[in-house]
Amino acid sequence: MNIDPCNTDNPKDPSASSDGVCVRPLWRFLYLLVAPLTGWKRIKNAAYSSYSFARHLFFPLLALMAVSRFALLIYDPEETLVHCLQMSISLFVAGFAGYYSIVALGRTFLPPVAREKIDTPFGKVYVMTCLSVLALAISILELVPGLGVIFIVVPIYASYLMVKGVRFLRVPRHEEMPVAILMTLLMLAVPMVIFFILEWLMPAAQTGTAAY
Repeated sequence: MNIDPCNTDNPKDPSASSDGVCVRPLWRFLYLLVAPLTGWKRIKNAAYSSYSFARHLFFPLLALMAVSRFALLIYDPEETLVHCLQMSISLFVAGFAGYYSIVALGRTFLPPVAREKIDTPFGKVYVMTCLSVLALAISILELVPGLGVIFIVVPIYASYLMVKGVRFLRVPRHEEMPVAILMTLLMLAVPMVIFFILEWLMPAAQTGTAAY
């Protein structure tokens, strides 16, 4: 029997490192950015496990976002290595903790059916996908600071992607709008709140420019 390494929940499965197969979450994610409805459908049909999706897409994008912060050492002569490191850690933790916080808050505050759906493999993949959009945007902004205008467009487009993805959670129609509104607010607000809390806890980091 062939095991799809992108869908395995077993981190010790030797097939989980097969070359060429596990890049598919990335390609489906990139396709989602240009064709939201079809992209969400393909991600849904792929039936990725949350572990697999995190390993092959979400965590690498969080790492890219964190590392990209060091590009500021090139653009800003007053930037320090210590400050970059602090901000890099804050960015990664904000995304990582934001994912678990959003799922937990969703299980508490979403309408009844949606509470169950957000705790399914696709529900968790849905959250990671939306946060990955924000992580990718921040990475690009850090690497190319001149594109600051991207922050005008990204929250709007990210919100659009989040709303389009709600239908694939298969919640009752009367729950779709409340779920879309609440999930969009959580996706945009929770990582930002975590980031600013971490920034506040690290006084030296307050001298720099926050990425969120």
